Amino acid sequence: MNSLDPATGSLIGELEATSPDLIQGIVSEARSAQQEWSRLPLRKRSEHIRQFGEILVSRKRIAAELISQENGKPIAESYTSEIIPTLDIVRYYAYRSAGAIKDRRVHNRIPLMKTKKAFVRYEPYGVIGIISPWNYPLLLPCGQIIPALMTGNTVVFKPSEYTPLVGDMIAQFLWETGIPRKVFNIVQGGGDVGAALACSKVNKLFFTGSTATGKKISGLAANTLTPLSLELGSKDAMIVLDDADIDSAASGAIWGSLMNAGQTCVSIERCFVHEKIYDRFLDVLQTKIKKLRTGKGSDAGTDIGPIIHKAQFDTIRFQVEDAVRKGARIAAGGDFLEKNGTYFISPTVLIDLPKECSLMTEETFGPVLPITKFSSDDEAIGLANDSRFGLAASVWTADKKRGMAIAQRLQAGAVILNDIISYYGNSDGVVGGPKESGSGRVHGREGLFEMVFPKYYEIERAWRTKKLWWYPYDSTLLHFFEATVDLLFSKSLFAKSKSLLKLVPNFLRIKKI
Repeated sequence: MNSLDPATGSLIGELEATSPDLIQGIVSEARSAQQEWSRLPLRKRSEHIRQFGEILVSRKRIAAELISQENGKPIAESYTSEIIPTLDIVRYYAYRSAGAIKDRRVHNRIPLMKTKKAFVRYEPYGVIGIISPWNYPLLLPCGQIIPALMTGNTVVFKPSEYTPLVGDMIAQFLWETGIPRKVFNIVQGGGDVGAALACSKVNKLFFTGSTATGKKISGLAANTLTPLSLELGSKDAMIVLDDADIDSAASGAIWGSLMNAGQTCVSIERCFVHEKIYDRFLDVLQTKIKKLRTGKGSDAGTDIGPIIHKAQFDTIRFQVEDAVRKGARIAAGGDFLEKNGTYFISPTVLIDLPKECSLMTEETFGPVLPITKFSSDDEAIGLANDSRFGLAASVWTADKKRGMAIAQRLQAGAVILNDIISYYGNSDGVVGGPKESGSGRVHGREGLFEMVFPKYYEIERAWRTKKLWWYPYDSTLLHFFEATVDLLFSKSLFAKSKSLLKLVPNFLRIKKI
């Protein structure tokens, strides 16, 4: 399989695709290796992860150039949106995992159970399958690979067929730390390889990508009842209130909608601006957007790189043209350049959008910003919530109390006041959303708990004692437990006192076989 530079169409490198027929065997070998890996003390697993971080730091320039070349994003974003947050994930899980998943003591408040010692231990699932996309080929997979390995799972990882070299780089760095190849496995290829992994009976499957593909993955995994964590599509809303700082909000809207050429799951895909500041906001935004430069990501002065492939390019162009046909107007940009297998779109702003156009309902994943005016907070909330997606949203205002009141009514997995996207780089935060944006979470303690299941342990210390609730049943036992209910749970002091008169004599008459 070939890896191509989306900015030039030139060949970067070649890798051998994995035959789908081999996937089941790879998963089986990973399962065999998992027991030994999980028995390794967590601090030893943590050493491997810290070494991975050290390798990434020492080769940051190589990694940044490869990400930019294979994905197309500006090289500055290779550092800010890939390498730096990935290193923070390494540090977070290497040092925080032990405390987060330590055994939890279970306290039994029923007196008859006081002879028991119980606790919950968080156990690794076994083999974790991870299918990652091309838009953040380092950050997104590492946000799942690292907690999976830390918690004692083995991993079978399939990077996108559009960024296989970055995926291979991750594997090489991990193996260099001494992690066995059967503990961390990489498979390369397209949808057929991903489908084979979904059907392979991994113990849990993580998929990040479009909602349409996520539904297909869910159908395949359902045949084996494989647990799933899905981070899917979005149509994130930005609400700019009438008291917002217009200059800051306009800059945020531009970066939040255009970063990585808009190919970001938590990018701004709908911008709602209060009618009192709408005209001024649009003027400021148009002035700022003219200063952006589109080009090859490896050039230090490039702000917006290419679209990753033709299918994505065509989707964006269709949505823009559909909106214009239905009455929308292009306020900035709107240029689509397709040449020699490369695809560039100038930063595009649309206004006067009809509610029913696909640009307002379907994920765009491109450098396009639709702007709509509103007149009240209630109207803005209704517009933002009118979506089948719910990954994230932002509210821009000088009034924190007003902003939080709106945030609490937005149907989203995250709401940010006066900022956008960068919360994804907070390793102690949490990412994920309701509706068709998926299920499961990444980052933070919640991301760690996605990799384990709670297992209950109980030790009976009075191990020679026959339990009162064992056979045989008779009227004596019935009267005893009726009285027990009153003693433990009745609000009436009289009923509690009366129950004691029944408990003692009935207790003395109880016989066990």
